[in-house]
Amino acid sequence: MLKIEELRRKHPLMLQLSYPSPDPDYAELVVRALEELGVEALMLENPVRLKLIGKGFRNIVLIGLRGGVRVALKVRRLDYAVKSTYREAYMLEQANRIGVGPRLLGHCDPVLVMSLVEGVDLTKWLVHSNPPSHTARQTILEAALQCHRLDRAGIDHRELSDASKHVIVTQSGPVIIDFGSAGFSSRPKNLTSLLNYIGSKGLERVRRDLGLHKVERQTLRRYKETYSEKDFEALLSELKLL
Repeated sequence: MLKIEELRRKHPLMLQLSYPSPDPDYAELVVRALEELGVEALMLENPVRLKLIGKGFRNIVLIGLRGGVRVALKVRRLDYAVKSTYREAYMLEQANRIGVGPRLLGHCDPVLVMSLVEGVDLTKWLVHSNPPSHTARQTILEAALQCHRLDRAGIDHRELSDASKHVIVTQSGPVIIDFGSAGFSSRPKNLTSLLNYIGSKGLERVRRDLGLHKVERQTLRRYKETYSEKDFEALLSELKLL
């Protein structure tokens, strides 16, 4: 770990906070936000490179130390910095209230601090990790329950059709990540997106091995009309998860 005060003296490392192009003013803005949020240090990949654990079109993700605990730091890319982190922080906070997502620990533009989610993406875990059948079924069920809670709360993640990038399987279960595109909706599609993913051709062998069935459109349509517990259970029953 490299302490923040030491980072200021290592200019090439500090400039890596400004991605994709080095901008001293933006790097300084990020460092000030890290200090404001109580981040004490950043993890290094090697002596000349910060450890980058994620990279998207909005943010990069680093590992930091806060209160002696490792945390995830989502830093706005320089070419996306015009967009505030406030909305993503707010949507994640709402998801946290119903027990979904990494825990939001703080935000100060252009940085979000969250609990560190360590695990394997859902597709890789299902296809390559060969989990026991009961464990795989329980993990899919838990992911479905989280999606149902989001639906009931009117929160639409909007990127769960590719759950491989947005559901991480940890030692304690699945975690839905990245609420950067999330918003409120009267017709959220979290569970239906997850089921479309589970029903995709790439997971055909997984479905067969786990004894899962595709859900009929009529059942999905009925669920989307009510988001009720009754229709949720009917959907899981048809999927053969119950």
